[in-house]
Amino acid sequence: MLKFDEQIGIVTGGASGIGLAVAQGYARGGGHAVIADTNRDAGDAAVKELGREGHSAEFVDCNMTDSASIEQMIQSVHERHGRIDFLHNNAYAAWKGTDAGALVDEVSDEQWQHVLEIGLTSTFRATRAVLPLMVAKGGGSIVNTASVAAFRAEPRIACYSTIKAGIVQFTRTVAVEYAASQIRCNSVCPGVIRTPLIEGAPLGEDFLASIPMGRLGEAEEVANVVLFLASGLASYLTGETIVIDGGRTL
Repeated sequence: MLKFDEQIGIVTGGASGIGLAVAQGYARGGGHAVIADTNRDAGDAAVKELGREGHSAEFVDCNMTDSASIEQMIQSVHERHGRIDFLHNNAYAAWKGTDAGALVDEVSDEQWQHVLEIGLTSTFRATRAVLPLMVAKGGGSIVNTASVAAFRAEPRIACYSTIKAGIVQFTRTVAVEYAASQIRCNSVCPGVIRTPLIEGAPLGEDFLASIPMGRLGEAEEVANVVLFLASGLASYLTGETIVIDGGRTL
């Protein structure tokens, strides 16, 4: 198991799916996991479960579409613990409007703005807030959740694909700008992972046949890579994007 003894890690969107798996792995590795989310019930349940196991975690309510909420969350965590070693920018909420799954000429400004705010701008804001604290501490690790959609053009997900491609390039830029400060920034690009985000999606046998490994990924399989990138084992790895999709983009 990877070790994060006495380290403090923030996971946005940490109450479910990939974020929850990362928070659990971080806490079980000896770190203190801060679950930043709006789903208090799920977040509190995760904290209680980890506590029963003897691990350290807390839930923080944070609206990832609000700059002030993100800034306050980062600062409050730092004030309580005196350090932030790891940030996983993972939060995302699918658009539920009537134009969900629309072609580009049918996409509303509202959908575009929602996906941009929750999927890309939130990553920028959280990173911007944590960087000075990591610089002052002498280093840290940031891992961003992108997607294979950053590389694979598919219809009816133009907004999602665009912001995920933006995360990949933002990751590279942060890595270059802060490498001298011992801050590493990497991203992961999951394929289709079994999380609440894809519940109800019509994924039939033809889709599974397009994945060389023949199955969907599990949240824990993505979390394992995120935690590796957060750990000292990845100490000479920055600016990289790791695809986790069972071979679908090969």
